[in-house]
Amino acid sequence: MSVTIAMRRSRRLLIVIGVVAATLVSTHPVAWGTAPSEQYSPTVVAVQARETTNKTLVKRFFHAVNRGDLTAAGRALHVDLVQHKPGLANGREALLRHQAALRAKHPELRYDIKRLFAEGNLVVVHGNLVRERGDAGIAVMNVFRLDDGRIAEQWEVSQEVPAASAIGNDMFSTLSAPQVSRPLPLSTDADSKLAAGGLFAEVINEPDAALRRQGIDRYIGDNTYYQHFPGVPNGSAALVEFMDAVYAAQPDYRADVKFVVAEGDLVLVYAHLKNLFADPEVLSADLFRVRDGRLLEHWVALETLPAG
Repeated sequence: MSVTIAMRRSRRLLIVIGVVAATLVSTHPVAWGTAPSEQYSPTVVAVQARETTNKTLVKRFFHAVNRGDLTAAGRALHVDLVQHKPGLANGREALLRHQAALRAKHPELRYDIKRLFAEGNLVVVHGNLVRERGDAGIAVMNVFRLDDGRIAEQWEVSQEVPAASAIGNDMFSTLSAPQVSRPLPLSTDADSKLAAGGLFAEVINEPDAALRRQGIDRYIGDNTYYQHFPGVPNGSAALVEFMDAVYAAQPDYRADVKFVVAEGDLVLVYAHLKNLFADPEVLSADLFRVRDGRLLEHWVALETLPAG
């Protein structure tokens, strides 16, 4: 074989290898937030595939509810659904009856999904439940646990949206850049959990005012900290003032964190609050956006638990 022919064949082989490599990269993107050795591991790929499937199933559930098609919605629910929503019984039929009653009372009812993300078998949905035209609606934070392609467990925190915000920020928009609602690789799951969990441990649950300020400096710093909590302005100084007021009113205030869920830069903290001002028992779902280990933006829903 001549040298010229051999060189031509080598070039053809390099071209083929390059095309195959490019195809693999385009069809198997790098898993953000994983070590290089884990980026293409079967475990990571399987988890990502399951999370995508779970998010799709939850979307289909809400689309069916919005159409009033409770038969289709029921196919997404486990018959023995475990229910944590205050006032609702366990089981698929109880949730479907609840949805049917809402639809009968509000024929134009619609659930507008604002944010949706997943970690493992948990899916978080932040949305606005609008009952009729012109209604400001209800801010709803849902967490679903999926098992074998069905919603097997539900947690929910709901709060009426005020007709007007005293601070100008609504309860749903994205103000930090980039202004998108989907989870982004601006932070890893672990870093997002660390920042949100740190805020609760070192600020929300810290009775010492000086230590609270240190925690706010650590987890917010000089970020603008866009705030969607009605009545609380943007910025870390407003958070300092709010927490000072909480502890002045109730020195034995406490936030009992139940779980934390994160995907990329979005992280949700689900907690049971005790002695928040005049309310002895409150459920809270706090959603944060994180970048470089610092909190950028905060959405929340608070629901007072019925006595007893």
